[in-house]
Formats: sequence, structure tokens, C-alpha cells
Amino acid sequence: MPEPAAAGRHIVLVGLPGSGKSTVGRRLAKELARPFADVDEQIELRAGATIPTIFADQGEPAFRRAEAEVLADLVGRPSPLVIAAGGGVVTVEANRARLAGSVVVWLRASADFLAARTDPTHRPLLAGDSRAAFARLAEERAPLYEAVADVVVDVEPFHTDERPKRALARHIAERLAEPAAVRP
Repeated sequence: MPEPAAAGRHIVLVGLPGSGKSTVGRRLAKELARPFADVDEQIELRAGATIPTIFADQGEPAFRRAEAEVLADLVGRPSPLVIAAGGGVVTVEANRARLAGSVVVWLRASADFLAARTDPTHRPLLAGDSRAAFARLAEERAPLYEAVADVVVDVEPFHTDERPKRALARHIAERLAEPAAVRP
């Protein structure tokens, strides 16, 4: 499938936890015949620990530093990738600046939708009342996602499809093929 608007640029998926960045990213990478990288997976590989363990042992600031290092490495690579960024990557100003050369796709979903379908067990920022946590994160991060996004895709309507992640990936690929869909 052609992708003139995104040719030669990384495609970075952002959004709240559970919005589908990793799963949709893998499918999108196949659609576009590009390699895929997941920031959270790379952090865990480099640290030799899970994200909940990093949060528990070292705290969120250490996690955010590791996240920034991984993001810088991935967007600095010469061959274009599809990258699933962590949900909070946009909370760090330097990361938002790093995203400027990439095509950023915001997978947008409501707090109610995400809380109903997301297991908070391995997501430290969702501990306790996950619905309230999602609402807080949505309020804090929506302006940041909006500021970096080239393309915004509402994920909820795709969940009426039998294969929502595949449908989302195809929709994103089609949007990326539209010359006016992405800012230069």
C-alpha cells in the first residue's frame, strides 16, 4: 500500500494504555512492510526487568529516563519503523520534541472504554480505581497527544468489527496514504 505522506519517516503510535498501540502497531508494520518496535518492550529488555518492577524499585522518574533513551534510539534510526510509544511518552517535553520528525498517530479512546477492556495488573499508573486513573490520565494527556499528533484515530468505532486491530491498522495505513493527511 502506498504511503506518500509518511514515506521515509517513522510512524509512532501514541495513546493511553490499552488503546492498542502495540497490537495495532504490529499489524500496521505488516501492512506497510516495515519493522516494528515497542518502546515498553525495549525498556524491559534493556533493564532486564518488567515495567511494574522498574516503577516499584526505581520509581517513575527512572522509568521516564529509560523511556526517553529508548525513544531517542528508535527515532534516531535511519530506516523507517512503526513504533508503539508508551502511553506517557508525551509527558516529557524532550520526547515531544523527538517526535517532531516522525508521523505521530494518536489512538484515541474514552476512559470508560479503556477501563472496561484493560487489565491494570501490569500498569502501575492504573492501580486502584482504574476508571478514575484513566479519566485523570485522559485529562492530563489529551492536550499533549493532540499537540504531537499528525493523525487522530478514534478506536472505539472499530471494536464493532470482528477483527478491530486489523481494521484499525488498515484504516491508519489508508489515512497515511492520503497526501493531505500528514503535515510535512
